[in-house]
Amino acid sequence: MNELSDQIEINYGYEVEPKDLGDVEDGPVVLSVSRCTEVDEDNDEDEINCDIDAAELVEAEMLIAADGTGRTIANEMEASDLENGELKPGNKFKVTRYVDDNRRIYKTVPLKLPVDWRHDLNYSARTNRFNIDALPADSKGNYCGVLLLKEDDALAAADTDPKELRKFFEENLSQFSSLIDDEQMATIAKKKPSFLPSFRYVSPRLHHMNRTVLVGDCAHTVKPYFGLGANSALEDISVLGDVLSMAQGNISDGKVVQEFSRLRAKEAKSLVEISRNLDRPGKLGVLTFILPLIVDSIFNKLAPSIFAPNIFGMLQNDALTFESIQRRKRIDRVSQSAALGVLFGAMLHLAKLGLSKLLSSEGRIARRVVGFGCSMFLLGKGFSQINPNIAVADVLAKLNRKKKTA
Repeated sequence: MNELSDQIEINYGYEVEPKDLGDVEDGPVVLSVSRCTEVDEDNDEDEINCDIDAAELVEAEMLIAADGTGRTIANEMEASDLENGELKPGNKFKVTRYVDDNRRIYKTVPLKLPVDWRHDLNYSARTNRFNIDALPADSKGNYCGVLLLKEDDALAAADTDPKELRKFFEENLSQFSSLIDDEQMATIAKKKPSFLPSFRYVSPRLHHMNRTVLVGDCAHTVKPYFGLGANSALEDISVLGDVLSMAQGNISDGKVVQEFSRLRAKEAKSLVEISRNLDRPGKLGVLTFILPLIVDSIFNKLAPSIFAPNIFGMLQNDALTFESIQRRKRIDRVSQSAALGVLFGAMLHLAKLGLSKLLSSEGRIARRVVGFGCSMFLLGKGFSQINPNIAVADVLAKLNRKKKTA
């Protein structure tokens, strides 16, 4: 996209509202753009106010929507398709939104690393209670840490006790605690929690009409655990750049956005479905994450030419698409189920043969032992029906005494 670099202008602090996504044939995309200004209301740093009186209408030949989890453009595309009665149900644009059943909050933690620490590494720690990841903000040791906690954790709320937070760091993250002074600790404790985005994808296409296309989080939203969101967004841009280059700037006929959808729409769906299976809580997490990892590792070690590596091993292979990984894992599940079915069937068959041998004429002694045991059990049950105080042990003791007397 180097040939387009002189045509791209980046502006920050603006809100964009779609007015026309190119619904009219050969018509441009029309957007309402207003400058946003931050306002300080009760020291709420997250409060944003947009000056709508200064809104300006902007026309464009093509809209590349990258508004992230704001979803403004995607929601407008969904609403537009719902109103279009000519589209068949299978062709209507839809935003699939999953309920977040493993909700996490995060608080940012600024860190200044000592000079004798490496400043080009990602520092992280994980337990059942929390995750922390610290990434370099520059080459001078300034790091941005992200502390992930469960929603019901006592330290996940706003205005928590700085002393309790300090205690938490001392007990669990002592290597980081000394890097945070008391003023910073108080600021972190006071912060309102921020929530990770919920899983979401759009289908069956990533474009609308001839001039609007979705990339990044607004097309496929995942939680930022494994870098899949950022990397797949960069991959979107790379693919779109290739498509634009091949079109040589001709974007009016819709072939650019249609080709991009063809290449990336199924990828968006597979990416979100794979990522969600890695984030299920409790028993669901065992079934969709832990157990498949164990089973895949065993089968791949036994027969690497037949069974693929586990999901993380496949995700690290940049030659594989998300769709191909998901398809291969489904094939592996069928093959693994068949193999386990054959194994358990063989074990059951051998167990039946053993029992048959036990009860055959060649197993008379074993049969007598089993018969004697069953007789004693039934005899004891009979006595216990007559007198509950008589137990099987009492019956056997009386029989032994009679035998000695004889």
